Amino acid sequence: MSDKPKVFLTSNVFSSEEIGANEKISQSIRDKINSLWDNLNSISKLRVYEGRFPSEEELKTNFNNFKPNFIGCHLSHKITREMLKNPEIYAISTSTAGYNHIQRLPKDDILITHTPGVLHETVADYTIALIMATLRNLIDLHDYVWAHNWTPEDKWDLDQNLSSIINNKILGIVGLGEIGIELVKRLSPWGLKILYFDINRKKDIEDSHPNLKFKENLKDLFIEADIVSLHIPLNKHTEKIINRDLLKSMKKGAVLINTARGPVLDLEALLDLLEHKEIQINFAFDVFPIEPIDKNTLDRIKKIKKEQPHIRMLLMPHNASADADTRGKMDILFLEDLITIIKSKKIEDLNGVHSIPEHTAKLSTNNWRIEKYWEDK
Repeated sequence: MSDKPKVFLTSNVFSSEEIGANEKISQSIRDKINSLWDNLNSISKLRVYEGRFPSEEELKTNFNNFKPNFIGCHLSHKITREMLKNPEIYAISTSTAGYNHIQRLPKDDILITHTPGVLHETVADYTIALIMATLRNLIDLHDYVWAHNWTPEDKWDLDQNLSSIINNKILGIVGLGEIGIELVKRLSPWGLKILYFDINRKKDIEDSHPNLKFKENLKDLFIEADIVSLHIPLNKHTEKIINRDLLKSMKKGAVLINTARGPVLDLEALLDLLEHKEIQINFAFDVFPIEPIDKNTLDRIKKIKKEQPHIRMLLMPHNASADADTRGKMDILFLEDLITIIKSKKIEDLNGVHSIPEHTAKLSTNNWRIEKYWEDK
């Protein structure tokens, strides 16, 4: 390839002018982003979408007109199979841990990298905040004071607004990956019993945390746990895995936390069960099947709350990883991987990039599109 390769970034958020200039991010991280940004500009023909959230049609137009070789995106940018028809698209980097927004081709020969190992601490921290806020009913109590309902006639009393602490609770973690393990590390010293379900048993983590117990059957975890926290990726095996049967098995007053992906939970089943008062559980969600949450779903939740005010609800706008330095570090990983891929000349040069697990497993055996890029260099 005689000319510089074409790189298309689906958002200006990755740039030195945006996240690289955000004063909430540490100076050293901003400096690194700016240095990488200069590097990327020097080795590629770079086109950046001027905005945060391009429509699918806008993305398709940019792909067709610019014909990029390398693509950078994040969760809000759906990359469809139709967009990837150009055989000279060699790799996609996403500034996210999950990658279900990228539709992989049947041949699966476009290398995909992501940003793992960065957001586990902030998401675990956020998950604990959701758990504690729900257990102690902080949202309803705040609203109570905010609405000036706390009056001299409504004084402090021993049995008013009772909640519960976490010490005597059983926590169930669905998915013991990076975030689930971080949650165990943080909550295990508190002495509570922790159950987990995963496709692979993690004996080494169990050995380090005696109060951690593996549950081979997911339903057993839902039956026993007072708090169920979801930390599984979204794929064809996990979509709506948290179904009506599991939800009906939860204890009265239990708490369901979702900071993973919205579609892993059958939200329609949950709302139907709550509306018909077949279950009484509390919940705190940071993710939803449709984002932003659609008005019909929100109206149904509000109606449930109005008719059953004792149910504790906490809805957040997909914000668990929104720690400033964490987002900055994600951008660094994202830019570093793009630069490494662009500079690569052979498969061995890609050993350090953060390819998705499915691609890491076959990195040296698969016939990748990028091999043509190396031949043309």
